[in-house]
Amino acid sequence: MLREEGLPILFGGGETADLPDQMRTLDVSGALFGRVPLDKVITGQDVQSGDVIIGLRSGGKVQYEDGVNSGLMCNGITLARNCLLKREYLEKYPELAHPDRRRFTGKYSLDDTPEGLGMTVSEALNSPTRIFAPIAYKVLNEAGESVHGMVHNTGGGQTKCLRVGSGIRYVKDSLPEEDPLFKLIQKDGEVTWQEMYEDYNMGVGFEFIVSKDSVDEILGICEGYGIGVQVIGHCEATSENSLSIQTAHGNFSYQ
Repeated sequence: MLREEGLPILFGGGETADLPDQMRTLDVSGALFGRVPLDKVITGQDVQSGDVIIGLRSGGKVQYEDGVNSGLMCNGITLARNCLLKREYLEKYPELAHPDRRRFTGKYSLDDTPEGLGMTVSEALNSPTRIFAPIAYKVLNEAGESVHGMVHNTGGGQTKCLRVGSGIRYVKDSLPEEDPLFKLIQKDGEVTWQEMYEDYNMGVGFEFIVSKDSVDEILGICEGYGIGVQVIGHCEATSENSLSIQTAHGNFSYQ
C-alpha cells in the first residue's frame, strides 16, 4: 500500500493487452495516478430502473482535439490490423507473425483511403483514444448528484456496462450509426455483429447513466464541447445484469 500525506491509496487500476503482432517489436508504456475522496466516487451501485443512458461519440472531432478521430480508441486494434492490412507487411516484417493465428489477411496498404473512411488506413488505426475527462469533470461539477454511473467503453466494447451496478437490464435501442472504420472491419474481417459490439465501442466511447430529470442539462454540457452526444438507451430492473442491444443489424443479448 502506498501512502501520501498519511492517506492510503487503496486501489490501483491497470490495463493489460494481448498484442501478439507487436510483442517482438516495440512496447511503449505509461502510468497515471489520481486521487479522489471516497465520498465522491461514483461506483455504479446507484444505477436503478428508469435511469437514462447518454452516449458520447468516440469518432469525429471534439473542441480540445487537433484532428478528426476514427473512433477506434484502444480496443480491438490487433483484429483491425489483421482484417485490413495486406499480407505483404507480414512478408516484409516476419517478426509480426504468430504461429497460432492468421495475420494480415486484408487488402489495404497503410496509405490507402478506402471509400467512405475519410482518412487513410494508417490514420484510422493510429487515431488516439479519445479522452473524455474534460467533459466528465464538468458534468460531475455541475450535475454530479444526478450521475449514477459512468462507463468508458474500452475492454468489452458496448458490453462494458455489464460490470456496473447490480440487478440492471441495460437496453440500448438508440445507438448512433457506427463510424465507417467499424463497418470496414466487420465487412472485410467477416466479423459477426454480435462480436463487433463485444469488441468495439461501435461509435460510443463513453456513457453517463443518469436520472431522467437531468438528461437535458447533461446533454447541454456535453454539446458545449462539440462532441456528438445523444440518449442511447435506458435501464430496467432484473435479477442479474444483462444487456439488450437493438440495431438495424439485429438484436443482441449479453450477460
